[in-house]
Amino acid sequence: MKHKGLRLGFDVSMAKGATMKPQKVQFWSDENSFQKFKPHAPFKYMSDALVGLSLVKLNSYIKSPLATKNMNYPFAMEAWKTLDPHVEIYERSQQRVRSLQSLIAVTDPKICTLFEEHFNETFEMAITPSGIDLTALGPLLETFSWFENKTESPLLYNFGLNFSKPFMDKLHTLYSFLYNLRSLVAIDHNAHVQDASHEAVKVDAVTDYLPRVEYVVNDALLYWNFKRFSEPFTGRGTPDSRVEKLFASPMEKAFQKYSHNACHLVHNLPKSFITSLNPVELEEAFYLVQIDWLLGSPAGLLFKIREEIFALQNGYEKIFWKDIEPKSHNKPVALHLSCEVSEELVHGVKAA
Repeated sequence: MKHKGLRLGFDVSMAKGATMKPQKVQFWSDENSFQKFKPHAPFKYMSDALVGLSLVKLNSYIKSPLATKNMNYPFAMEAWKTLDPHVEIYERSQQRVRSLQSLIAVTDPKICTLFEEHFNETFEMAITPSGIDLTALGPLLETFSWFENKTESPLLYNFGLNFSKPFMDKLHTLYSFLYNLRSLVAIDHNAHVQDASHEAVKVDAVTDYLPRVEYVVNDALLYWNFKRFSEPFTGRGTPDSRVEKLFASPMEKAFQKYSHNACHLVHNLPKSFITSLNPVELEEAFYLVQIDWLLGSPAGLLFKIREEIFALQNGYEKIFWKDIEPKSHNKPVALHLSCEVSEELVHGVKAA
């Protein structure tokens, strides 16, 4: 009986510059590499295993019969699903996201289908026989811009998107790959700092993308109360158009300028949902809705992927690690990762 285990060996090539920027991830083709870098157990949070397993799922060349004859492909799929926590978190949030979606107008399915086609075509250009060329993911940012222009709505707090099941599976896998790739860079960075309390970096599945959730809640409450109290002046039976100009327009512009995210949150939620809650419930709802959008909606998943690609293009210190003083790297660097995903490990995580 064939042993249900998997050895993963790959290199992460980094560009020289202010901080290390991953450029390519390539699986080892030479078995001798496993002798030089012997496989070990995955890191504590499985970032090395999940980068490798995600890439196995994403790479169309690896799915071919010739490539998979020496690889336990079904086990790789099972291991990824078991070891990555984000899909389970996504499913937990889905019920609340769907209940909100039932109250709003969803995006035209034809536009979503067209976006899937554009996305898949562009993404396949980055896939190589041995891995993925990360520098070729840049054009996906144009695809995101095209989609937002076509839908006339930003991804932020958008609850109206629906995609096909295979495409959602690809998005989950791509996010897993990009998020855990950044984790590997963080691990390597932190291994070379002198004082972790000042120089270390971290990854976080919420605050990396929504760093000021509480501030948005407070601003959203203020904006909603402004909208509610100004309604007699700007809505039903306005006594004088001059009142609207003096009271509503300047304040509305100020909110849009200084509290844009909060305004966008209020506008994207059904009015019936907001008015059904008392002030205490509304404060909690504004908080939870942001988290549900980020962790459990298609738009939130796309938003996170776009942020990771932005960071790959511009440097992690520009998007996620802004407090870290950049260090100059004079020559390209490569990380050599080698781990073994065993049947016992996967079944142990399942049992837990």
